[in-house]
Amino acid sequence: MGANATMFDMLVNLYDESLLDARIQESIPGQAGYSVVRTPGILADEVASFTEQEFSPMWASETRRSLYSTPSDSYAVVYDNHIVGFCAFNATAKGFFGPTGVHHDHRGKGLGRILLVNALLSLRQEGYAYAVIGGVNEAAGFYERTVHATRIPSSDKHSIYAHMGISF
Repeated sequence: MGANATMFDMLVNLYDESLLDARIQESIPGQAGYSVVRTPGILADEVASFTEQEFSPMWASETRRSLYSTPSDSYAVVYDNHIVGFCAFNATAKGFFGPTGVHHDHRGKGLGRILLVNALLSLRQEGYAYAVIGGVNEAAGFYERTVHATRIPSSDKHSIYAHMGISF
């Protein structure tokens, strides 16, 4: 992310029927050896460590928040007994998706899409009609294409993060 990148929030309608096209999958078609799981407690420390090492301490903090609910508000991608991707939801605030990330060596395989859709379907199952994807910038096109997310007007100026006193 560039130093002057503007971050904003996006909204997803959880009743968009296209979400049902990517139901929860424990194995990824065409991607032998990968599995996606709702993060069990036994993997919580490994997911938090992966997030901190590959992305940032701030993301790891948010992710820890999602890991310590039962069931966790997190999904993980496991490959060769190692965490290679994750997503968190209900971490920054209820109904929020993120943070999320896939190790650079494993990108381009549809893993991020499966993590995103699984989390959004979990939020829908919890009774949410809409989800917020917080702090978006470069990934906006991905969210627009994948789940028809739309930018929330003025969210670049009035984000939940700004109200918490956090700036990026």
